[in-house]
Amino acid sequence: MHRRVGIAVLIVLGLGVAAYLAALGYIVRNMDRSTLQQADVALVLGSRVYQGGQLNPCLVKRVEEGVEVVRQGWARWLVLSGGVDPEDGAIEAEAMSSIAGRLGLPSEQIVLEPKARSTYQNLRFTQQLMEQRGWKTVVIVSEPFHLPRAALMARRLGLEFALAPSPHCPQNLPAFLREPLVLLYYALRGWKG
Repeated sequence: MHRRVGIAVLIVLGLGVAAYLAALGYIVRNMDRSTLQQADVALVLGSRVYQGGQLNPCLVKRVEEGVEVVRQGWARWLVLSGGVDPEDGAIEAEAMSSIAGRLGLPSEQIVLEPKARSTYQNLRFTQQLMEQRGWKTVVIVSEPFHLPRAALMARRLGLEFALAPSPHCPQNLPAFLREPLVLLYYALRGWKG
């Protein structure tokens, strides 16, 4: 009896490891893939605002990339999406707006979406904003490892989108290693969050 339980546990663990590695492989194959093209808006997906008492450098890189997309004329508007950061109570969209302002992007080109608390909500709430304003296309900006999941969700929502990966952020290695688990979680939930 104990031997059967042990074998069952090993099988379950093996399947879990295989699923993790398959998700990791999917992410690695699809990250760093820029599909940048003309769009109505560039959407920067939110992230933790502070890290070690300082602005999160990974969030700064995301905003820098979003501002560049707008500056280069790929999109006219910059949508900054992110709600209350549970770690420190900061509103991600507002923090990103301050960064974009310091980078010199005019406030008239910045639109805040301050409610989202997940990647799915970033996309869904931005989709609602786009519908209200008659915008049809979006460039999604985030870290390379995050974009494969965002793309799967955007497809499920029926968004017409392109991808613009921000530069790699070494400080986000734990998030990179956690991403396959998040990808599997959302896949099991039907890509809703």
